[in-house]
Amino acid sequence: MDWMKIGSAVLLIMMLFMVYPRVKHELKHGKKGSQKEWIGGLALLGGVAVFVWLLAKSM
Repeated sequence: MDWMKIGSAVLLIMMLFMVYPRVKHELKHGKKGSQKEWIGGLALLGGVAVFVWLLAKSM
């Protein structure tokens, strides 16, 4: 393993360590989505996944 991969791994771990407390707080105190909002978000993600799948299949 070269130094670039080691440095990237260290920076990734540091970033996760710094972000974890904020994510934990937001999950506990953040806004809860309604069922309609979750369905809309999942439909959007599903549409993007199908689009990417079609792009990959056309190659």
